[in-house]
Amino acid sequence: MVSPELAAQSTMVRALLGRAQATLPSPPLRHVQACAKLYEDFAEYLEHNELELALDTLMELGHLTSPGDGFWRDLERAAEVMGLNNRVVALRESFRTAPLPPEAE
Repeated sequence: MVSPELAAQSTMVRALLGRAQATLPSPPLRHVQACAKLYEDFAEYLEHNELELALDTLMELGHLTSPGDGFWRDLERAAEVMGLNNRVVALRESFRTAPLPPEAE
């Protein structure tokens, strides 16, 4: 049986990964096929509760599509919740170098 703490962590990670995935921009034409495969993989990993693999897949998608800093912050937080400290450093760097969102007019 899954502990309430573990269930809450899983729910939080799923929410963070879902929010990050929703913010991904359309891929450049040269990466459309690769991104389509990665989106399929991401959905499959979530279906099988492979959250670490889902995180890794979103990281790959992020490097192909250049999302904004919020995407990387959500992934960083998901990695922290899962205790994946080795990923947190790389995600912080991706956040630091993410393109800035366009200024509101």
